[in-house]
Amino acid sequence: MQQSITYYLSRILPENNQWERIWILAKTDFKLRYYETTLGLIWAFLHPIIRMVIYWGVFSYILNPDIPNYGMYIFSGLIVWTYFQEATRKGLMILRNKRYLYENIRMNPYDGFTSSVLSTVINLAFNVGVFMVLSPFFDIGFSFNMLWSIPILLNLAVLVYAISLILVILNSFLKDISQVWDVFLLGMFWINPIFYAKALIFETFPALMYLNPIAGIIVNLRDALMYGQMPDMTLFWFDWAYALALFGLGAWVFNTFFHKAMEKL
Repeated sequence: MQQSITYYLSRILPENNQWERIWILAKTDFKLRYYETTLGLIWAFLHPIIRMVIYWGVFSYILNPDIPNYGMYIFSGLIVWTYFQEATRKGLMILRNKRYLYENIRMNPYDGFTSSVLSTVINLAFNVGVFMVLSPFFDIGFSFNMLWSIPILLNLAVLVYAISLILVILNSFLKDISQVWDVFLLGMFWINPIFYAKALIFETFPALMYLNPIAGIIVNLRDALMYGQMPDMTLFWFDWAYALALFGLGAWVFNTFFHKAMEKL
């Protein structure tokens, strides 16, 4: 089915309208997840709520944390983590999944990544929207500091874009990289402050907050959305510097090895 849709897109997309092409690819990619499901896009709202309830139920009994609004605390962390996990896994496979388009349309090599990131950003926006809708029911007030979530989430998108540029090249030369990345994600899941207070690990190992930029993004997004606070500006600028430096490295790797990677597919 996906190949037939890809073929159809290659026939109708104009070769000279880059941004229209990116947007159509992103929308199509997003809608494909819920294709032929009974509830359709309603699942985009149900998934984050169901995930939050399951984790809240399990970890409330296991960790028994003394954290107010623990369900929303988990939800705010999962907004970042779910996007990071989904988007990097998807980015890793872009050249393989969109090979037909690359071979049949004169498109910028980066267009596939931009449309993929945009597609997952749409899902990210749904998750944030669900959080905002639920907030009043958990006595979470609205504040102008919530607007800090925009540059924080943009930082996350740039970081994901950069990592995807590197992973997709590695995946062309090292066939096991997807398995390695899954193991890496599993480890990362447990060293991020999703279910527990950041002090539990980061006061003991403060360097982890800087070696792992996802942690800083989770902390700052939570402060903005849940507590209406300014982000930790040291973490904020460090995470942006980290993402931009990694983007520079990713662009160099992608530009240097793109054609060789396509030949390897």
